[in-house]
Amino acid sequence: MSSFHNLVLQAKKARSVINYRGRKSDAKKNNLSKHAAGSSSVSSVYVDYPSSVELVPTSSPWDLLPVEIQIKIFAHCGVTDFLPLKLVCKSFNQLLNSQEQWITRQYLRQRRHGTLPSPIDSERTYTRNPEDDAVLLSDLFPPAKSAKGGHIYTFKYISGLRRRQKLCSRLCCYLADRVMDRFVHSEPVFMKSMFTSKAERCVFVQRTTARLWFHLAPLMYYALYFLETYALARREQTNILLRDWEAGRLPVPVPPHIRRAMYRELQVKIIRSPPFTDTPTLIAAHHCMQLLVSYLRYTVPPDEPTVSDDSWIGSLLTVSPFSRIVEYFSAEIGDGGNQRMQRKDFMHNFHNDITSNEKDDINMLVFQNAPNVHLHGSVEDVWFDVVKEELALRKAAPHHAERLMVWTGLPILFSCQDYTIMEQTSLLNTSWTLHRLSPLHHGRDFDSLVNNPAALEFYATRLRDQLTASSFPISLQPSGPLPTTDDDTLSRTGALQSCTWEPIPSLSFSDIVLERDTGNGSQAPNGPRSRMRTQRSVPSSHAPSQHGGGILVKLEYENTTYKAALLTLSSLPAFQTEATPKPRTRTRSQTQTHATHLPLLLTRFPAPLRQTFVSFLSSTFDTYCSPLHLPSRFIGTALNTYINTLNREEGSGSMNAVEIVKELHLTLSFPASVAPDLRTLNITVPRESLSGFLDASNDGAETELDVLGVISAYLEEHLAMKFDLSGAEPTHKGQDYVRLARIACGGFVLGGDGKLKLVAAPPAGENSDSDTVSGRNNYLALRACEVLLSDILRRTEIREDEDLKS
Repeated sequence: MSSFHNLVLQAKKARSVINYRGRKSDAKKNNLSKHAAGSSSVSSVYVDYPSSVELVPTSSPWDLLPVEIQIKIFAHCGVTDFLPLKLVCKSFNQLLNSQEQWITRQYLRQRRHGTLPSPIDSERTYTRNPEDDAVLLSDLFPPAKSAKGGHIYTFKYISGLRRRQKLCSRLCCYLADRVMDRFVHSEPVFMKSMFTSKAERCVFVQRTTARLWFHLAPLMYYALYFLETYALARREQTNILLRDWEAGRLPVPVPPHIRRAMYRELQVKIIRSPPFTDTPTLIAAHHCMQLLVSYLRYTVPPDEPTVSDDSWIGSLLTVSPFSRIVEYFSAEIGDGGNQRMQRKDFMHNFHNDITSNEKDDINMLVFQNAPNVHLHGSVEDVWFDVVKEELALRKAAPHHAERLMVWTGLPILFSCQDYTIMEQTSLLNTSWTLHRLSPLHHGRDFDSLVNNPAALEFYATRLRDQLTASSFPISLQPSGPLPTTDDDTLSRTGALQSCTWEPIPSLSFSDIVLERDTGNGSQAPNGPRSRMRTQRSVPSSHAPSQHGGGILVKLEYENTTYKAALLTLSSLPAFQTEATPKPRTRTRSQTQTHATHLPLLLTRFPAPLRQTFVSFLSSTFDTYCSPLHLPSRFIGTALNTYINTLNREEGSGSMNAVEIVKELHLTLSFPASVAPDLRTLNITVPRESLSGFLDASNDGAETELDVLGVISAYLEEHLAMKFDLSGAEPTHKGQDYVRLARIACGGFVLGGDGKLKLVAAPPAGENSDSDTVSGRNNYLALRACEVLLSDILRRTEIREDEDLKS
């Protein structure tokens, strides 16, 4: 006897037993079958069971299977399989119709780890693992409630979940693709140095895109929940107004400004309800919305004449949440067909959505018709203004960025406009060229340039217009000298995408770490966490303030990004500004005119672009820009100051300094009149020998270390080379035959020709641990970079005649 025949016999026996119990159970009135599948205390909705359904028999062993097994088999099918299965035979059709609720419940249990959807409360937490997406999505969008109590589980409900999941997944895929595409084009040097072959670069892009895709998916669910809830709340509000209008309690239609105020209250109510009562969840969703809107703006060229505002983005978010945005990105990328036809279809569908919403019969009755007035005048009216105010009330603004490691040593930071660390850390790990600036005269148009968003936006627009206008005549010149290397570099950057001037709130790098640790330790784990520093308070308005670190200028081209920084001394801590020499006495004309003193200019531009930028500053602000050359004595003092800062912190020693400084490279220069054949001499102190020099310079007394003095003594004793590297001995003008031209180590690079690079890892975010060795070293490096930058800033205040004496 075959094994299949034995299985058929056993199935018949089980079937007969179940039928016997079913007939015995049917004898009792209003008594449910004992073999009802999927019984649960979560829902109290009951349906008829197969015992009361006349199923059409078939010739297959399917009829012999118990109904519980049949339900489990159907629950393993996909959402799109149920309709085709109904068309297979009458037996399948009757079973799927009669057991729809139990199949749906079993379908959800298998994907929710044995649970069913339940309302979200403030105490529930969710993971961001891909396997838990179904849990979050079904809790955000639970099934409809029945009039008899409980919930109604239907195939339509899980089909709606799948539609939302697919919509968010496609949108996250497009965003991740755009982020990595922009990174690859803006960092060609990194891509070529890290990945030699094209195959390796493709693998890198695929893996990082997938990592970013999975990270964005749960955050996009929160964003979709807000938009759908907001749309439903607007519809309910309109129905309430319609009833008031029918009852005569609404004498005149609601004007636009009152309508906006009503909609704003609806958004506030949603933000103050679960799941947004959890502040980290609200911040993460805010970062996701900021990323979405920023890339929608990024797709529009900066000189597009037909786009005067961003109200179209607000309409995309409110009229048809996410569906039209997916069509927009698909048409922008050219995913799946003719790109021109996709754009045409998107514009047609989007226009129909807006038209149907404006010509809605109920809206025309209860709301005043205002032509050329958008429902949401700006994208800030949707989500952003309300969330910013809510974060300020919870004392969670400014806050830290969310850091996602997509590759070894390559993080992606998710931030928003309330994130104040990015501008500060933009000064790190970048090779700068130093310049000295005279005061920037801007007249009475603005009181100050520092912390003045209106002024920064105004001058950013002027700089962008000048750069875009000056690019055409240069390219059309028919004759002239051959282009230099910098000209070739500038020609390969592509078109200018954006020009932004952003305020730098402070030049204190180490306070970021202290602020993060203080905020994490003083608040409850699930409560609103304060990101505000105790040393300063965030201005409640956009009024300009003189207290700030400076201005960060970013020029984003198609293939790369250039930046510059204008820095001031006003943001330095009090203990650093005490030793600052008195600034120059300003003349009467300077004090009467409105001017901002930003003495230090850092640029990372090719030569033609640097010249254009300096010319813009000179013509716009009547300022004078000159290269900042650092004397030999200052360079030597900078190294000693850097190492002494590392050792001055409590609990740190020479080992911490060695871990941060690593190797030490010194470059000595000689004038041509003294050594025509010897221009430079490089001295390298390896990592193994550096600790010995640090210990030798520490004589046990509470004095600062003189590392260069020890190296000079070593060279004189062992190599008979007498060099005064530290500059301790006084020299007369014309007798400084040997000059310290450059210092390079693991913490910084500083050259007498005005080159600077501060090397330190930015703060890793809220999840990093500063108590570890790496966290401690990172804090020390940030602290030392802060002191070094302050010394350079003070150097810019010294007069030119003092430079000659040094």
